[in-house]
Amino acid sequence: MSGNNTMSYDLQGKVPLLAKFGFAMIPLSWVMQTMVITWQMFYFTTFVKMSVMLVTLMLTVGKVVGAIATPFWGYLSDRLYRTAFGRRFGRRRAVLLLATPLNFVFYMGLWVMGLPTWAYFAVNILYWASWAGITTVQYALPAEMTENTTQRAQIVGINQIAGAIGGTALSMLNIWLFTVWGKDDWDSYFKIALLWGIVGTVVLFIGFLTVQERPYDESTDVAEADSDSKAAGFLSVFWNFISAMRVKSYRVYLGMYICEQTFRAIRGTINTYFVMFVLLLDPQTVSLGTGVGFIFGMAFVAMWIWLTAKLDGMRTFRLGGYACILAFACMLGLGIFHASVSSGLRATLFVVFLILMNFGISGVVNATQFVFTLVPDVDEIVTSKRREGQYAGINSTLDVIFTAVETLIIGMVLSWTGFVEGATTQPAATVDWIMILYTVVPVVLVILGNIVSRLLKMTSANHKKVLAEVTRLRNGGDMKDVDDETKAVIEELSGFKYEQCWGHNNVINAAHKEKEGATA
Repeated sequence: MSGNNTMSYDLQGKVPLLAKFGFAMIPLSWVMQTMVITWQMFYFTTFVKMSVMLVTLMLTVGKVVGAIATPFWGYLSDRLYRTAFGRRFGRRRAVLLLATPLNFVFYMGLWVMGLPTWAYFAVNILYWASWAGITTVQYALPAEMTENTTQRAQIVGINQIAGAIGGTALSMLNIWLFTVWGKDDWDSYFKIALLWGIVGTVVLFIGFLTVQERPYDESTDVAEADSDSKAAGFLSVFWNFISAMRVKSYRVYLGMYICEQTFRAIRGTINTYFVMFVLLLDPQTVSLGTGVGFIFGMAFVAMWIWLTAKLDGMRTFRLGGYACILAFACMLGLGIFHASVSSGLRATLFVVFLILMNFGISGVVNATQFVFTLVPDVDEIVTSKRREGQYAGINSTLDVIFTAVETLIIGMVLSWTGFVEGATTQPAATVDWIMILYTVVPVVLVILGNIVSRLLKMTSANHKKVLAEVTRLRNGGDMKDVDDETKAVIEELSGFKYEQCWGHNNVINAAHKEKEGATA
């Protein structure tokens, strides 16, 4: 019934190399998204000649629509086993099959010149809506592919490495491509975008063919839990979105995740402007810095994989944060004193500080992604179902919302300070605010994330107790036989009284009668 795409290995054992390879293809497709993040705002303000406010409005609207689409992708993905299509291809792989071709078409539309403004708006909206399906699968699979925390740490590391390879391959090769095709004409960017669009689509298809997921069983039959819900259809999508927030571990994790994603998004959005207008370096330095940082980043990720497994994620999150704070402080100093440093030394220091920044960011990201893989296990003790897609959709939605707000705020700030579209230099006020956005704001967010991380009690020992209790109940155990220590851990991590767990609540089904209210 589940087809030959589902896992043929023990959830507590090692994940086969082919399955890991298949998963790696999904984040590798970020070569396309990296092109959009790095160059879209620059491309539209420089070549399409849109005002910075209009571009930021377009990007914001597209990201918001993508945010609205992600809960539907997650809800649909979790429930695809109810369909013959889902049982034939798998509930995650089926989403890849739907989203991949759509993503390529709309991605390429972003780089076509001569379209009316409304067409750019429409293509941008459709791109973000289709990309949401791919990110939903990417978020869902690490938790779904294994219950072994060491294997999960490895898969999270693979996610980082493959995503970094995607971004770095683009950045390093772009240095040569800009030399061959030039950097001052729109068609150079179109050709580069086409190259990465083809590469990204091919690797997604390879991932579709090789990745493995959980088979159809009682835990993955999520549709069964909401089949009698009065909040059916679209209303059920939003009920599941809101009710997932009731799981305490997820709420605390979200604080860490939002801080991490927001400071990285700000840095990514403003990075090109910081290099060109604050440090007064050329566009190739953007690509060179990213590429060199990646070479060191591979060793960093390998170290963080080991350290995260040893320290349970929370401490590695904070350690990575401290390194980020130091790196941003160095970048601030370089920005302030750039005039007294030669261009060659400025470029060298930028790369060195970027390596330090990559060290910190790789730790923060590794820890955050690892902790996320543990949340669906807590959700399963609450609902008795595997809802990785639901949480992947929520993550993508909140990511897009905060990124959209960040993009809009950046656009407003730059416009307010007198940003000049298509210019090679900017007013002093604009340069100062670019520097503040690139350095000071991320430091504030990193500090806030470190504070929030201390609220999550997801240790390795506590996680093992959750898994053991899920297994006991799945095998027909009685909830009345739970020991006091396990009960206390579950209540601490879930935010529910133990008696409310294992589906005795309305987290999935709004019409389900709930026992006593959840604990705070």
